[in-house]
Amino acid sequence: MRGELPVTLEVLTRPRLAFLVLLVAVPGFAWASPPPGGDNSTVPGCITLVGTAGGVPAPEGQFRVVVKDLANNPVVGAVVAVDLSFCADLHLCADQLDPNATVNCAAKRVTKLTDGAGSVFFTVLGGSNGAGNATTLLNGGRVFENGTLIGSPTVSAFDLDGSAGVGANDLSAWLTDFGSGQNFGRSDFDCSNNVGSNDLSLWLSVYGSGTMTSSCAASCP
Repeated sequence: MRGELPVTLEVLTRPRLAFLVLLVAVPGFAWASPPPGGDNSTVPGCITLVGTAGGVPAPEGQFRVVVKDLANNPVVGAVVAVDLSFCADLHLCADQLDPNATVNCAAKRVTKLTDGAGSVFFTVLGGSNGAGNATTLLNGGRVFENGTLIGSPTVSAFDLDGSAGVGANDLSAWLTDFGSGQNFGRSDFDCSNNVGSNDLSLWLSVYGSGTMTSSCAASCP
């Protein structure tokens, strides 16, 4: 008859309706929280590896990652990993001089936990490997939250030769990158997606600041 459900559909539908009614009727039932990550988490479009001066990480390298779930709530205690495994021309310092950071040299990762606001601050110590050794273009880095990819920032490094802090050899390496015509991420300090005069200006400012007189005491292999 018109208006009646077919037997097979009726058999399938009644239990489902009963289950939904039960969920509404049972006091204290709570739906599972939305999964973390997604569009509500924020990752900078570019990050910079830095050196130290007097055992103090250069402030120019600090950046923040904010992790929020799909309901825009902060995720507390999330494991945030900065991953450079796709950046063959960059290295991490084995000691990040941060008691809250964990370094996995084999994976080229630095991890920290988010705070009560879902935020975590990083200053990643590291550098590059000298003139003529650039390989990674833009968006070579990766940022994960509890194993989920939430960003692919460009990764730059002021210490381009990975030795003796920021100095003349690093300038030579930057000029080599600039002259190549390739947009190597390691030399894009201003996040403009190209290597140009403003990047040189930023490098000169850092050189003059004296905040990166030392490279890694020990680099990850």
